[in-house]
Amino acid sequence: MHNPVIFHADRELSRAGLTTLRFNFRGIGASEGFHDDGRGEVGDVAAASAYARSLSPSVPLILVGYSFGSRCAVEHALHGGDDVAAIVAIGLPLRIWRFEGLEDWHRPFGVVQGTEDEFGSIDEVRARIAKMEPPGRLYTVEGATHLFPGRAPEAAALVVTAVDEALGA
Repeated sequence: MHNPVIFHADRELSRAGLTTLRFNFRGIGASEGFHDDGRGEVGDVAAASAYARSLSPSVPLILVGYSFGSRCAVEHALHGGDDVAAIVAIGLPLRIWRFEGLEDWHRPFGVVQGTEDEFGSIDEVRARIAKMEPPGRLYTVEGATHLFPGRAPEAAALVVTAVDEALGA
């Protein structure tokens, strides 16, 4: 929740007038529970999505996840997140997780990726999201690695662009 990439993305989305919800996965910070390798954390995304939906029931629900959070957002959206209008993945870690079924997501999907991301190269991400219908959109931060050191504000600005484009789709 306090990761610089998430912090800046949340701040910029809020400045753009969107309702946002930032949360810690189970076992992080003061959250109860323990890390569950994605199984329970997908449930955390489901609970946070339901809460966000209760705050703004008439607006599109867009999930933004960073790294492991993008995996959990995709899993939730594909397996029960019928009300999710779009996903924006930051630092899509294709070399760590398979993202099975991603091509079955038929709504807007954006990826904000550093061109030097060690967990998913630009070519890998571009090839994977090109198979989607509609094709995913790629937004790059030149020279940034997976953690976006010193580049979180740039990544956040691209998240806002991706969300704006998803809302317009």
